[in-house]
Order: sequence, then structure tokens, then C-alpha cells
Amino acid sequence: MTQIETMIAAARACAGTPFHHQGRVAGVGLDCIGLIVVAMQAAGLPVRDRLDYGRRPDGASLVAALEDHGMKRVTGEIKAGDVLLFRYDHQPQHVALATSADTMIHAFAVAGRVVETGIGAYWRRRLVGVYRD
Repeated sequence: MTQIETMIAAARACAGTPFHHQGRVAGVGLDCIGLIVVAMQAAGLPVRDRLDYGRRPDGASLVAALEDHGMKRVTGEIKAGDVLLFRYDHQPQHVALATSADTMIHAFAVAGRVVETGIGAYWRRRLVGVYRD
């Protein structure tokens, strides 16, 4: 299994995990960043995790954290394994893991849990960055 397949499988295994701000435990509680951390760790990737963010993370800090992990912002079509960065209000504040060009998995506070959803018009309007290793 490739690293991307491992990340996606680990994230999917978290489906239904309750949303919990700064959560990092699959099956117990995860936030959007925590889900990415769990997926990366499952794939054996190094993670420098931080818990010094509020309920609405600073967008610049999210971008810096992605770049700090060696991810590069890319243009073009979304691919499985990409980390997607979305804005609320006026800055990036949410991340998800693409499971295909049209679907993603994320710990979504509104849903109250980790869910796999389509990347429809609602999310595409808010997409501000696609990051790839």
C-alpha cells in the first residue's frame, strides 16, 4: 500500500469519530487538523503537531504548518492524498484530505464528526489551496 493509500485508509477508519477541538485520538475525538495528523502518522510521515490554535485557526499558521511539512501548493486538478485548505470568513481555517478528485474526508464541526463528503459547490467556493507532498 502506498503512503497516500495508507493515509486515506487511516482517515476513513476515523469516520464517525466525534469532532473535538484539538482532538488527536481516532475513535475518541478529532478536529480537522487532528485527522490529518492521524493520517500522516499512520503513513509513517514525520509530524510536528501543534495545539496552540483557537477554535478558528489563523490562516497564515495553517499555511505555514503545511509548508513546514514539505507540502507544496499546487494548481490543477485535485488528486487523492492532497490536503485541501478552505476559508471561512476571510481566511483559511479548515483542512481536509482528498480521497479522490471529487471527494474528501474531514472532521467537520457542523456535522459533529469525521465525514467523507463530496467536494461540491459549497466547498469549491471556499477552497483556497491544494497542497501535495
